[in-house]
Formats: sequence, C-alpha cells, structure tokens
Amino acid sequence: GEAGPLAVTFQRGRSLRNGASVLVHLGSFATAEEAATAYARSEYGRADAAKLLQPRAAPTAAGAEVIRQAGRQGLTLTSSSSSSTGYKGVCYDPKGRGSKKYKLQATVGGNSVGLGMFATAEQAALFYARREAGRDTSDLTAPPPPPPPPPAPSSAAGAELG
Repeated sequence: GEAGPLAVTFQRGRSLRNGASVLVHLGSFATAEEAATAYARSEYGRADAAKLLQPRAAPTAAGAEVIRQAGRQGLTLTSSSSSSTGYKGVCYDPKGRGSKKYKLQATVGGNSVGLGMFATAEQAALFYARREAGRDTSDLTAPPPPPPPPPAPSSAAGAELG
C-alpha cells in the first residue's frame, strides 16, 4: 500500500562506541498490520523470532527449588520472552556484588525502580510474583541468618568425681 501515517522506528541495542541507543527506521505504513509485517520480515524481526525459539537454560538446583516453592505457594513466576532470563523484570548483571547477579526492576508510578539483587533469576521472579500478589517478601530480602554458635564444651567431660 501507500505510505501512511504509521512510521516504524525502534530502538535497537546499544552502540559499542558511545553506549547510545541505535534508532532503526523501517519506513511508513498505512496500517499497523503492514508495519508489523515489515518488522517481521526485517532482519531484526527474524532475529527476535529466532531468539524466542531458543530453549531457555534449565534452572540450577537452587532455581528449581524456588520454582517448586512458588508452586506450593500457589504462585506462578511471570515469564517474559523479551528478557534474557525468561522472567519479567529480571536481568542478569555480571557486575552484581558477590553471588547476587540477578537484578529485579519494576515500573512504579511510571518510573523504573530497582527492587533488589538476587542469587538466581528464579528468586527474583518469586519476589516479583509475591509482590504482585501482595504477599510477604521479607525472607527473600533479609540478610542470611548468622551461622549457629559452636557447641559448648560438655560439662560432664571436665567434671571431676569427688
């Protein structure tokens, strides 16, 4: 059809040189359907479709336990096809401190807000699911409990018979 009022321009990744977003313009189209078809046929649309077909890595043992925990609590971890982790709002941050490499972000009042760093993508997704359901999240954000004190020496061993 003729070029119309719908222009297809989107952000694509970050350039290596200065970190700025790269804008890609595919043209102007008369209908949303024509615009969507143009994107789907573009190299970008084909690459995005191929990413969706790739299987997600199996969760670690800790991640699998979190998935079971969510099921026991009647919660579903919200998946996302646009996130590399597979979960809504969760991204991998290799610069995260210590073992916490998964960052959870959510939109609150139109602003992106960091909700914490987690050891697994599944823990972050469980926090998100609980938060959305209005449930307690303190066990996921609280620092780990201190190790138990060493056992006290037995008083019977040092007692003398008199």
